[in-house]
Amino acid sequence: MTTAVNPYASPQTADLDNDKNSEEVSAQLFSFSGRLGRLRLIAYGIISAFVVMFVAGLAAAILIPVNPVFAGFIYGAVVLSSAVYGFSLYIQRLHDLNQSGWWALLMFVPLLNLALLIYLLFFPGTKGNNRYGSPVKRNSTGVIVAFLLSVFLGIAYIGMVVAIAIPAYQDYVERAQQVN
Repeated sequence: MTTAVNPYASPQTADLDNDKNSEEVSAQLFSFSGRLGRLRLIAYGIISAFVVMFVAGLAAAILIPVNPVFAGFIYGAVVLSSAVYGFSLYIQRLHDLNQSGWWALLMFVPLLNLALLIYLLFFPGTKGNNRYGSPVKRNSTGVIVAFLLSVFLGIAYIGMVVAIAIPAYQDYVERAQQVN
């Protein structure tokens, strides 16, 4: 007997078959819905951090001499918008892991935020469709280049901070020893 004739056969629907009917969709940058992969989370997060540092630094350099209160307001607005954007990235990544976006609130709890970050960075997303939608398209060459560029810029930034901090610390130690 075939399943079409057998009234006792299990129903077959397209909704229950995750692997065969999964259409890939484009990533949504400024959204709290949809899914986001690990590579894009890292690349978008680091690039947005550099954009925020540049914009906040430029605003501080231009506006502090003119009006410090307005400069503080602009700086706060830039940092707040960056935090909301980063939060949206975490929510989309949780959706890729088939978890509720409410778990992103763990980013405000010390030590649990580290556990959540490890989970977001190292665990693979669900294959095929899940309850939050279709998977995002495979990483294009542009996404891979943005990831590599963001990692290299991050390493360069850390190197610059270290190059400034170590001599400053050594100078501090020398001055402290001269006082004693």
